[in-house]
Amino acid sequence: MFIENLVVGIQSVAAELGQAAIYLSVFTAIWAIGSLFIGLHIRNPNIVKSGRNAVIATFGLISVATSALVFGFITDDFSMMYVVEVSSAAQPLLYKFTALWGRMSGSLLFWLWLLTFAGAIVVWQNGKETDTLVGYSLIPIAIVQLFFIVLVTGLVEGVYNPLDRFPDGHAKVDGQGMNPLLQTPSMAFHPPTLYIGWISLTVPFAFAVGALASGRIGNDWVLRSRRWMLFSWIVLTVGITLGGHWAYQELGWGGYWAWDPVENASFMPWLLGTAYLHSVMIQEKRNMLKLWNILLITLAFQFTLLGTFITRSGVISSVHAFAQSDIGWYFLSFIFASTTGVIGLVVYRWQRLKSANRLESLLSRESAFVLNNWLFVGLTLIILWGTLWPIISEAIQGEKASVPEEFFNKVVIIPGLLLLFLTGAGPIISWKKITPNNFRRMFVSPLLIGLIGAVAAWMFLAYRAHAVVEFPTAFLTTAAAPVISVAVEATTKAAANAVMFTAYVVETAGANISTQVWRFLTFSKPFSTQSIPIYSVLCVFASVFVLAAISSEFYRGAKLRAKRQESSFLNGLWLLIQRNKRRYGGYIIHIGIVIVYIGIMGSKGYFLLESDSLNLGDSMKVGSYQLTLENVLQEEHDNYDRSELEFKVEKNGKQVTTMRPARHYYFTAGQGDQDTIESAIHPIGLNNLYVVLGPLPSNIDSNTDVNVSVYHNPLIRVVWIGVAVMVLGGLIAIAQKSVHPTNTSKA
Repeated sequence: MFIENLVVGIQSVAAELGQAAIYLSVFTAIWAIGSLFIGLHIRNPNIVKSGRNAVIATFGLISVATSALVFGFITDDFSMMYVVEVSSAAQPLLYKFTALWGRMSGSLLFWLWLLTFAGAIVVWQNGKETDTLVGYSLIPIAIVQLFFIVLVTGLVEGVYNPLDRFPDGHAKVDGQGMNPLLQTPSMAFHPPTLYIGWISLTVPFAFAVGALASGRIGNDWVLRSRRWMLFSWIVLTVGITLGGHWAYQELGWGGYWAWDPVENASFMPWLLGTAYLHSVMIQEKRNMLKLWNILLITLAFQFTLLGTFITRSGVISSVHAFAQSDIGWYFLSFIFASTTGVIGLVVYRWQRLKSANRLESLLSRESAFVLNNWLFVGLTLIILWGTLWPIISEAIQGEKASVPEEFFNKVVIIPGLLLLFLTGAGPIISWKKITPNNFRRMFVSPLLIGLIGAVAAWMFLAYRAHAVVEFPTAFLTTAAAPVISVAVEATTKAAANAVMFTAYVVETAGANISTQVWRFLTFSKPFSTQSIPIYSVLCVFASVFVLAAISSEFYRGAKLRAKRQESSFLNGLWLLIQRNKRRYGGYIIHIGIVIVYIGIMGSKGYFLLESDSLNLGDSMKVGSYQLTLENVLQEEHDNYDRSELEFKVEKNGKQVTTMRPARHYYFTAGQGDQDTIESAIHPIGLNNLYVVLGPLPSNIDSNTDVNVSVYHNPLIRVVWIGVAVMVLGGLIAIAQKSVHPTNTSKA
């Protein structure tokens, strides 16, 4: 009884306390900005300390507000509007908690809490008030916090305060419940990992701005933000993969990536962050690309805000997006204002940003990294254009035009293959300039092994197709020149353009160039669905080359360590990784990327699909597997009913397994009663057998005809394995501590 009264008592004031905390945080954020700026300007450490304390106070206040909302979910406080929108009494406890980010208002509060937490960590990690770099870096963090605080207050049109109650003390009997598609384990962790990854990018961006403002344009800001950047990259990798896994399990189309606008919104900052992680090595090693690195990290941060615009404005349709709202335009305004501020600081510090060294040769590690950067940026621009095309086409033509998935699949092939090759070439090519000796020692063996792998792949594909694999003539006549141009002119803008247009030129050889450019930009040319085996052969060649190149790096280093320590090869390998975690952790990431490429090649290029309408006792085949519908089952749960079909799966007359795809029918689902797809997935080695049901009545019997689709997805599990290897490499790399310069004077 005491506990119940206590809960009721806290419920009566929790929302009001949370709202008060949000409004107070407006003042603490403004105080942090003002105190830090004034204190640093007049060099008063006490005022700077006050600003730092205000950053921590903002975190404390937003923590109170977030806790109040979570308490409302857990205790089913249906006097709160947001709780009614995304929760219900029957909703499992896990999904009551994850309802925090189930819709726009709560997701913004959760984003803000993570952002204030990051700001507090920066303060705690850097304890000296006299550190001007940290002081100036906290100002942009506080500015971004203030922007989100203003949104969460509910004073801005398009979003209401997530702690608002119904007027006149009114309370609902029950809530509408969260969207059933979000009530899955993958979706419980996918959004927060993406949020954490995006928000972590704020800190490297803030350090870049702090370096510009303080005049310390050396490597100090790079070293201080290195772990933040790696952490963001690792978490974004996990978050994007969880999203793909969720789509694979819940959407029922047999795939994991469809170039959906919201998928692209998460992928573009990842591409830019990956480019930054490579280019920043040139700054550390050769004191070059200072301006480029600041621009890259600024772009990566701004693309997180652009992604928020895409998901929250409603101007682009997506299964992942929130409802239409005017809030997206506030994000565009903030992007414009913050970018303008960075450009102003860049102009102010222009002389200090000039590189001390220049590229000495196009055949060098620096040039390989520059080409790597142009490819990443080029891919980002391609994906951005395709993502925003519905908006652009509406502005030009008066109606939204959709962009086919196959457009993205085609245009990323050649840039992607070049990036895969550079994954192996970058680590083994020498700095400054490659020598004949370096080429013979580092490249000849991996290239020969790669060629052997390509020939083997060619023969396998020919055998598989029972025909000679056709090398597309268009590839020779139209793709070779741009690709060679890219390889030679790595540092020029023309090279990046060549990469961007090569894949499309392959499809449109012999036509007028200006016409083809327009068709490319407007997506007006239908794409062929015929696969081109040569891309698989090139993928195998590049993959084997990369594995051979990186393996040789591990072998030589471990052998040398073992010889010096007079120990075993394995001990030498362990010591090698321990002594340079950043370098060899990066190599492990590259191995993971190769594995992912192989998985994508198999699962995207060689899947099988069969669809049929079945009744009890009917069978269908996909590849060498036969599925027979043997039973129809019905189950009742607290907040949904389950209709399930049981299939016997056989291969060569022997039963392999039993699979049970289903549909769930939710009683309350925010948007009214609705059903969800529950795919059945059976692992077969590195492959998957995937069964999904078409629409069903809520009550089915043995006489009901059922539409069934069965996929055989080869190498699909290789994708998940590759991501795990990438994350392992990232964790090894992030374990290496950064050594900060002891001299804090202006660089």
